[in-house]
Amino acid sequence: MVLAVLVAASFRPTLGFSIILWYWSFAGAACILAVAGVVKVANGLRAPLWTGFALAAPGFVWAANKLYEMLLLPSPGSAITFSVAAFMALLAAGAGALRLIQIMSRPRAAFRVGYGILAAAALMMGVGLIARAMGWSFTNSALYVAAARALSVSAALVKYGAFIGAAVLISLRRNIEHWAGAAISLISVYLLYKAISSMFLVNIPGRGDGLMSWLQPVLMFVGATALWRMGSVLRAQAIPDRSVQS
Repeated sequence: MVLAVLVAASFRPTLGFSIILWYWSFAGAACILAVAGVVKVANGLRAPLWTGFALAAPGFVWAANKLYEMLLLPSPGSAITFSVAAFMALLAAGAGALRLIQIMSRPRAAFRVGYGILAAAALMMGVGLIARAMGWSFTNSALYVAAARALSVSAALVKYGAFIGAAVLISLRRNIEHWAGAAISLISVYLLYKAISSMFLVNIPGRGDGLMSWLQPVLMFVGATALWRMGSVLRAQAIPDRSVQS
């Protein structure tokens, strides 16, 4: 609410500066809330330590990328490095979300399939980087490109589906406000649409996010607030349980 009031107050006198400033204010606040929120969620569910770090990985990569851009001159090599790091971080976050679902569900073979798809996507990314460094050309073949695209789509469905499934299960089974799970789910659906559409519609002239590109930090801030709320409730629920066990 404070950020929204500041945006409204400064919008008219300093239009361009206020848009840039508050764009990054919402984005930075969303990153901080999301990282802290997912750690609290993992802690509240008593998930393994790696789960919290995996879920927070995209936030760390985003923050490192923006700090690098502000302090140093970006280069094509750094852009590729952070792009690969973001891809791997999202795969790790998807694995972390799958682990949260697994904690709240019965053991099923579907989880192994999901982990396998995420691992295969990471492996294919590594193979592509090695092939590019070594000058191999097999990655340009139609068969490899089709397989890579199919695997990328499958990995996107798994990781964003895991985010949605974890948010819904936590909201329903841990008696958390449904708006939190709904917000995370809707934002995950939007990110899934962006991820898949970028693989197939990248060459369409005039394609762009338009107004949504400016609203993305606000959407991320809402989702991060939902994560923070979810983590706070789970942590509060976990404290009495630990006291009883003591």
